[in-house]
Amino acid sequence: EYIDEAIGTKHLLRPKDVVGLYNMKLFISRHSQLPSLFHQLLTNPSASKRHHISVQLLNLLKLINVDLQTFDDGPYLLGKQFTLADIYIFPIVERIVVVLSTYRSFWIPPALTHLITWYDTVSDRPAVRAATSDRTTESQNTYCYERIARNEYLIEVYECYARNEVALFTELNLERGRPGVNVYREVVEEEMRDHRTICEKGKSCQHCVIS
Repeated sequence: EYIDEAIGTKHLLRPKDVVGLYNMKLFISRHSQLPSLFHQLLTNPSASKRHHISVQLLNLLKLINVDLQTFDDGPYLLGKQFTLADIYIFPIVERIVVVLSTYRSFWIPPALTHLITWYDTVSDRPAVRAATSDRTTESQNTYCYERIARNEYLIEVYECYARNEVALFTELNLERGRPGVNVYREVVEEEMRDHRTICEKGKSCQHCVIS
């Protein structure tokens, strides 16, 4: 809302009418648990609890799919206008698509067609394409992450969360990390090689795969 006010063009990301503004805020409120559920599913070490969380997350995605059918004059939550309600959930949906599918085998069901169409439409907006493009040279020269392609970068960023090793990631990279060198990733790869050496014929096991 601050950006919408500060950039000078009023109501660029918010409806001008009172009813539209109310609906935008209603959608944001209805979908407010999305970031928390994403984080819980990614970080909870208990498989049984993750199953319960995944059901909650799926139900919320189904709700969003229904909400996207409220207005039939456009692809966004408020129909034709792209608003803060869409901006609020897009980054989390992107992480569900990329990160949870990798570390928790959680995918958006194909039956949620309105949500999938919405995601593709928002992804194709010029500003969103710019924000979700591959890493810039400045980013590569600033942060320790090694991957450059957007999806691979997100997977690398969230790996320590999925393995519940954020403290180890921080410790290793504060001590030995530098731009473009993720010491934590090197340690994990070494551990996985060791586990595969121990495993019979290199078969995947609970030590080698995050599920």
